[in-house]
Amino acid sequence: MMARFWRFARPYRGTFVSGFVFLALTNALAAGIPWLLRGAINGMERRVGVTALMAYAAAMIGLALAQAWVRTLSRLRILGASRRVAFDIRNRYFGHLQRLGASYYDRHRTGDIMSRGINDVQILQTFYGPGVLNFANTLIAYTVVLTLLIRIDPWLTAVALALLPFLGLGVNLLSRRVYLRSLGVQEQLARLSARAQENLSGIQQVKIYAQEEREIASFRGLSDDYRRHNLALAWDRGLMVAVIGAFTGAGTLLVLWIGGSHVIEGRIRFGDFVAFNAYLGQLAFPTVALGWTINLFQRGAGALTRIHEVLDTEPDVPSPLDEPSPNDLPIDGDIEIRDLHFAFGGTESDARGPYPLRGLNLQIPRGSRVAIVGPVGSGKSTLVNLLARVYPVPPGTIHIGKIDITEIPVGQLRQSIGYVPQEAFLFSRTLRDNIALGRPDAADHEIARAVDLARLTGDVDAFPEGLETLVGERGFTLSGGQRQRATLARAALRDPRILILDDSLSSVDADTERAILDALERDLGDRTCILISHRPSTLAGFKRIVVLDHGRVVEDGTHEELLERNGVYARLFQQRRIEEQLGQS
Repeated sequence: MMARFWRFARPYRGTFVSGFVFLALTNALAAGIPWLLRGAINGMERRVGVTALMAYAAAMIGLALAQAWVRTLSRLRILGASRRVAFDIRNRYFGHLQRLGASYYDRHRTGDIMSRGINDVQILQTFYGPGVLNFANTLIAYTVVLTLLIRIDPWLTAVALALLPFLGLGVNLLSRRVYLRSLGVQEQLARLSARAQENLSGIQQVKIYAQEEREIASFRGLSDDYRRHNLALAWDRGLMVAVIGAFTGAGTLLVLWIGGSHVIEGRIRFGDFVAFNAYLGQLAFPTVALGWTINLFQRGAGALTRIHEVLDTEPDVPSPLDEPSPNDLPIDGDIEIRDLHFAFGGTESDARGPYPLRGLNLQIPRGSRVAIVGPVGSGKSTLVNLLARVYPVPPGTIHIGKIDITEIPVGQLRQSIGYVPQEAFLFSRTLRDNIALGRPDAADHEIARAVDLARLTGDVDAFPEGLETLVGERGFTLSGGQRQRATLARAALRDPRILILDDSLSSVDADTERAILDALERDLGDRTCILISHRPSTLAGFKRIVVLDHGRVVEDGTHEELLERNGVYARLFQQRRIEEQLGQS
């Protein structure tokens, strides 16, 4: 665990070391004040003059001022370094999230991921700052003060430290409980954050189905669990502080009793006894702070464990961030799929069900216009996700331009594919920023051309701020059809070699869809286009239709040929046509 803590602090070891040096100097200056007080009291016993006492007082004031200045420097160094460490951890965490594949986000909740990146990083910042500072201060203070205590009276020092072994045993027993409690608190906070995030993201559904009271009750239950976890942690932390305080107080009483007897008996001078108690007083805060630091270390260990659960996760698909610069591999839109088997999680018994794709074979020549249809769960979306390597592709199963897709750098592959998914996602930015997401440097005329291709020009002109209109979170200020056309414009702007439309025009009317497809037909040239759709009027216009069922290609042909076979496609076509007729009646 310490190696993990040190890994993040290593780049700033010089800053931390200089902070420790200032901290040692701070304790040395603080230790000088009781020593001067000892000299002054012993001097009064010898009846020294007022001038000597004034010199002692001036020296103590000077030491106090110097200590305040040096203490400030030590805190600026250590606390400043802790913020740089937290900055690095936060950036590394977010950068690693960008490298993880889609399957990771299928398995983990957004709220939990956010909680780790915010709350756990904040705990680590506190550990590297006040935690490290107080721990180092305790070690230095004990080293300096114990040296002086032994010099004053070794026997009385042994009395003062007699209870330390029992204190160490009690702290050790409690620290494990504090660690487990801290981990539980952080995990419960993650569940609470995930619930809040999901509720706010789906607030429209909550209101439509009048589930506000139920959601409030559910959140109250999670919040109550979080409160109980925190109270249990506070109890153990308070108990640890109480144990430390009790042993420290008992040690002080022993020193007062035995040391007072020694003063009366003349075995120790009164000035030495006063200085001895002053030094014990200087150990009071470091001793209590030690308990707080141990608590903080346990919380930091839990936070670091949760952070590393993410950082230690290897991407199942290479990230463009970690790949070399794109090379000149030809990506010409010619697609060949050979005996493709794929299952989420890699096993047939995965919780998401059996293999979506089972021995799928398919060839799509460059420049083709292919529609893919099939029942729900037949593997249509899974197939196009694999073409873009959103999920890991088995080697040797998909070839683009005669090249195994696993040998093509992911960045170059995705630059050559325009993928418009089922869910039209827009960021809470301007419409221009959303369309230019894949090409931030695109010129105005290029954006205008993509907008026109998606038949979005009329809508943009109707917006008061045109392309500079803020679309709101997830683009909810736009209609479903507008969001879909905006994401289509985003893909078209990249001028891809392969364009994939995954049921991405379902929210636009049939006439607009036909106009968009006609515009694409004129614009694509020799580029490949793959469309997933269930609209009969759309399918009827395609020269080639591929039908999937249970992860395999079961039919392949023109619209007329497939209707004549009276197979899966014919049943799906008739079903959708009936549904459309019922919807119009």
